[in-house]
Amino acid sequence: MQKILATINKAMKCKIGIDFHGVINTRPLFFRLFCQTALNKNMDVYIISGGPYETINTYLKQYKIPYTKLWCIYDYYEKKGQITYFADGSFRVADELWNKAKAEYCRRENICVHIDDSTIYGQTFATPYCLYDDKENICEINGHKIILDNPEDALQQIMKYCRFVPVVSGY
Repeated sequence: MQKILATINKAMKCKIGIDFHGVINTRPLFFRLFCQTALNKNMDVYIISGGPYETINTYLKQYKIPYTKLWCIYDYYEKKGQITYFADGSFRVADELWNKAKAEYCRRENICVHIDDSTIYGQTFATPYCLYDDKENICEINGHKIILDNPEDALQQIMKYCRFVPVVSGY
């Protein structure tokens, strides 16, 4: 019975997803405190980015931004062999794969709310999606604008929209 309850508690733990490019890297000091506040409240913080992993991880360490897990689209598709590389050093992942990757990852990992600055990615999310605007210093979710000045207050407001999304197999 205890094993079953532990599994349920792990699946129901509050997990917040935060994009790196255009979100964390625009205000690293704020997001350091925001992530630390979430972790102090026993939440999991997932940094979900385009990548690559090593570049993002180095930045997060440099700015001492704490997190539970870092996941990067580039590294995911590289492992699957779904990246086309070009002679000039650039690469390409099919748009339909790239644009839905974060949404599918959030659904699979049962992320209860995600903060991102992309209107394109937000179109495929079942997970509540808080659209970040670094110029106005807000995050908008379901028509509600949340001011991101105080990490504690911002987290409290964002978590009102947190919901658990059923885990989807086959991803």
